[in-house]
Amino acid sequence: MHDGLRKLAQDRLVWFVVLGLLFFAADRLVGARDTDIIKVDLPLVEKLVAQWEGQTKRRPNARELDALIEGYIREEILVREAARLGLDNDDIIIRRRLAQKVEFMMADDIDEVLPDAEDLRRFFDENRAQYDSAEALSWRHVFINDEAEAKRLRDALNKNDADWQDRGQPFMLNRSYTRQSELELSRLMGTQFAAALFAEKSVGWVGPIESAFGWHVVTIDTRHASREAVFDPMIERVARDYQKAKRQASLADAWRDLRARYRVELLPIEGAGE
Repeated sequence: MHDGLRKLAQDRLVWFVVLGLLFFAADRLVGARDTDIIKVDLPLVEKLVAQWEGQTKRRPNARELDALIEGYIREEILVREAARLGLDNDDIIIRRRLAQKVEFMMADDIDEVLPDAEDLRRFFDENRAQYDSAEALSWRHVFINDEAEAKRLRDALNKNDADWQDRGQPFMLNRSYTRQSELELSRLMGTQFAAALFAEKSVGWVGPIESAFGWHVVTIDTRHASREAVFDPMIERVARDYQKAKRQASLADAWRDLRARYRVELLPIEGAGE
């Protein structure tokens, strides 16, 4: 027994393996100690103060600064513990937050473009449709779930509609709307209802017109004609839209550059050809 141990101790390969294991254990121990150390230095404190000033527009007092530092320590400990437990692996929420953070960083690197009058005028002309006012209706309705009853109510309201708000059945949406475009109306009541109401030329209570909810007796109070937009009164809105469009275009360019740095390999799916 002792001879076997003596020979084993004299084997250089064994000592090499033992020393390697010792160095590995020591490195892990030092690394573990490093992960238990949270360093709070001057640059970190300055960063916390700057974040506080950005939100409150004033410098923190001593008590508030202590709370900021303690909050950072708490967050750092929880983040490290989450990483140690592997909670960051394949977590869809964390993946999305990280992706959003990179997008925010990409957006911060984009220089805001200050347009001149000529650029704004050109942008306005190219996108005039979104500034023109479409034809709109101000209208009222009474909801009835039965078509035949709705026809009788229509005739009654055309004789006297003083109590129109008390007629019909309860309705989950409003009973009257002001300056509503056909697109807005279609989103509310459906495209068929919106098309029928905008095509209506009669005066007084009309219908019944069917929506996704049921039948409606409707009256159009005012038909607002479409209007072409004028540049000068809305120059501030055009400038905001211009900068938003330029920002989106710059983000798209930044994404294309980032995407070009990666290669996607589509691996075969097991059993796909079976």
